Amino acid sequence: MISSTLFFTSITAASLYGLFYSWREATNFKTLFKTLALGVIIGVCLIKEAPLVLTAAVAFSALGDYALARDGDKRFLVGLCAFALAHVLYIVLFWQSIGIVDPARIAPAGALMAILALSTRWWLLPYAGELKAPVAIYVLLISIMGALATQIGGVVLMGAFAFIISDILLSLELFRLPKDNPFKKAISVALWFFYYGGQMSIVFAYLAP
Repeated sequence: MISSTLFFTSITAASLYGLFYSWREATNFKTLFKTLALGVIIGVCLIKEAPLVLTAAVAFSALGDYALARDGDKRFLVGLCAFALAHVLYIVLFWQSIGIVDPARIAPAGALMAILALSTRWWLLPYAGELKAPVAIYVLLISIMGALATQIGGVVLMGAFAFIISDILLSLELFRLPKDNPFKKAISVALWFFYYGGQMSIVFAYLAP
């Protein structure tokens, strides 16, 4: 009963944020709904006795959401670091699920993720300014996470790739597109639902009996 209530709260908060606040300037309601969407899932993980690594990853993600809901480079850096730690934990979680990684099996996915990571040297990193180094580290971490997810497949892979798509959209929104871009609203809504859907897919994959 409690878990169902928390899931309902999460979906409601995520929907309100995505449909009404994701593209707007920072407000208290924007911060509340964005943080609440994953924040209450921490409680679900604890109730369902999810792996501690997963619970911690969700917690750092909620912290990242809180930081990125506000304006300013310092808050962005805090959010970036929080999500970087979340990805480290997802890497650990996926590695534990896989066990021994077969180099030959992971090579194609690793090559694809490497191409994606290297491509940021042209379309992203030159535009990141003083955040170039932390952004580069983040790109590396999410690429490793994506490669490992291909070895698990199923809902985990769908969630990881949705997460990556949301990060690509966020990078374009923050560093490449002008603030008056006519597609800003659509991009903000899309990246949020890719992100939230990706996170929840991973959570459901590890909470399912």
